Amino acid sequence: MRVRWGALGSTAVLLFIGALGAIAQQPSSAWIERIDIASLVPFEVTFRFSNGGAAPLSDVAGQVTLQNERGQIIEVIPIERFSAAPGDAVTGRAASRWDFQQTGIYLVEVALDLGTAGPISDSLAFRILPVRLPLAPPAVAPGEGLYTVYQQPVNWGLARIAAPEAWTIHHGDPRVTVAVIDSGIDTSIPQLAGSLWVNEDEVAGNGIDDDRNGYIDDVHGWDFRDRDSGSLVGSAIHWHGTFSAGIIAARPGDLPIVGVAPGVQIMDVRFLNSNNQFLASDWATFAEAIDYAVDNGADIINLSVYANGRPPSALERAVQRAASRGVLIVGISGNTGEEGVLYPAKYGDVLAVGATTRDDLAAGFSSYGPELFVCAPGERIVSFVPGGGTSTRSGTSFAAPHVSGILALILSVHPGITATGAIEILRSALDDLGTRGFDPWFGYGLVNAYKAVSD
Repeated sequence: MRVRWGALGSTAVLLFIGALGAIAQQPSSAWIERIDIASLVPFEVTFRFSNGGAAPLSDVAGQVTLQNERGQIIEVIPIERFSAAPGDAVTGRAASRWDFQQTGIYLVEVALDLGTAGPISDSLAFRILPVRLPLAPPAVAPGEGLYTVYQQPVNWGLARIAAPEAWTIHHGDPRVTVAVIDSGIDTSIPQLAGSLWVNEDEVAGNGIDDDRNGYIDDVHGWDFRDRDSGSLVGSAIHWHGTFSAGIIAARPGDLPIVGVAPGVQIMDVRFLNSNNQFLASDWATFAEAIDYAVDNGADIINLSVYANGRPPSALERAVQRAASRGVLIVGISGNTGEEGVLYPAKYGDVLAVGATTRDDLAAGFSSYGPELFVCAPGERIVSFVPGGGTSTRSGTSFAAPHVSGILALILSVHPGITATGAIEILRSALDDLGTRGFDPWFGYGLVNAYKAVSD
């Protein structure tokens, strides 16, 4: 067995040699030329095998063993049987049933039974790094020089709206802020903490309203449910807001979750209670939350919220004030599966978003109607939940953040553009679904991030 690691500089990889014991030699008549990590989703290893002998090798069997840097076996995967004529070089393959995207340093050993020609093996040390953003500086991580593979985002919606292609143009400008008016964000999650809006005029924790905006210590936003400076203080937050925030602006990290616009900022404006609900008595607070986002510099407001019935005029006035200040407001059509876009997305100043499936169908739960503007992935979406874990959820609530993220990229590429101009770019970059042109199930079409930032 040969352990290959390229330009080694990692002490961790040296531990592999001691853990694996003596290095076996391969027969000179047959050898493994190269090992590659073909995929992480699912985990797949390919290798190039050469038969330099005079006899054919038939029905070659073997296995791939995946180990971590401590030598602990993670999985043993059978190799698909293959044959090699004399002088031939063939590609072998071993594919797991599972994805494997945990960042770190690993080793795979390819072991083959050549029958009378004896066993051979070879190994490859490699590392898995977080999702790579094309314009970001190279990651600084252990194992420099090792064979490197990068996580792939697990949210299928990113690929469907061409977000990875959009990242070749822009990841998002940190001067662009998206207010997430929702159930609160778990700001302790590292991949979200780096994206948080920072009120630079406020001194954290001093108990003083430094910027005199009426809210004490509102460094990353404000909790209108508990009337305090953070979502993690007071009553427990529901997972909904954290999930939505991750879709918009999560940054690459240990888990393969990344937002549509990972370079922008998210403002945490908590409004919903621990059950992800609000009461009829909360309308004035809802309007205040919108005013807060606008007054503190939000460029976009993500409203993954809907109400049963028409809200009082106070909320409509708050929406109108936000729109008059040039703030983009993204709402959801609702989850009734019936005709009738629900408020606040029913307001003319709010962009109503419906949900689609992997198959580009309108999700069965997605409300529809003439007010629907666009659609976005919303079924079986993966994002963060409080505590830093991940989950898979469905709803128009998770279609809207895809749109908010694209609008944030548009504002990043076109600084100073008006809200009307950004909406026009978004509309001109849609993929038409359903009936040609506008229809009540898809609106004007499915959003496309790459087209939008290429405009």
